[in-house]
Formats: sequence, C-alpha cells, structure tokens
Amino acid sequence: MPTERTYPAADGVNTWYAGKSTAVSSADDVVEGTHRGPANAGGVNPPSSFADYIPIHRIDSPSDGINDSANYVVYFQKLDDAEENLEVYKATDSDISTLVKLTSGAEFDLVDPMKNIAFTQTV
Repeated sequence: MPTERTYPAADGVNTWYAGKSTAVSSADDVVEGTHRGPANAGGVNPPSSFADYIPIHRIDSPSDGINDSANYVVYFQKLDDAEENLEVYKATDSDISTLVKLTSGAEFDLVDPMKNIAFTQTV
C-alpha cells in the first residue's frame, strides 16, 4: 500500500486535477461538479439527523410513480410535539432535506398501518 501520498492544497485542486487528467488541458477547464466534487458535501446524512424518527419501512429502487428517481425511500414514525399521536414521514436516499410529513395519499395508506407505539417507547 502506498505510503507517500501527495494531496493538493485547497486552493490548488484545479491545477492538480488538470495535471493528472486527460479530460482537461488547463486548470481553467476544470468544472466543479463535473471534473471534481461540489464545494459543499451532499448525499447521505448521518443517522443522528434522523434521531427522533423511527424507521418502519424501506423500499429499494421504488417504481411507484412518486419516488422513481430515488435509490430508496424510508418511511418513519415520530411522536407529535404533544407526544400523543404517531405521525408518518418519509425521506429518500438518507437525505434529511427530503424529509416530509405524510398525511394522506397512497404512501400514507401504505405505511400508516405499520406504525407501532412500542417502537417509540424508551427503556
């Protein structure tokens, strides 16, 4: 395994990439999001982002006409703010920014019967 790795300086990534790539001829040709990743991380959020949400169902490669572009969708239950009623939520691809509360419709009808107060109890 290599032990002498060289990483570019934060302000020299485009120059470093251009020197290693055959896709571009200069640092000015390097496009963020095409030749290198975005400036801000994206993608999967850590489990702590969903701390108050209990997963109750997952569908991989959904083809329901609603979540078709997602790799997967996870449905959650959560006690409301008064801690009296269980609510249903969903998020796609572990991205907290896609979290939405479901109150009606086909997805709600699918997962609402799966809620279980026992999953929410603390020991």
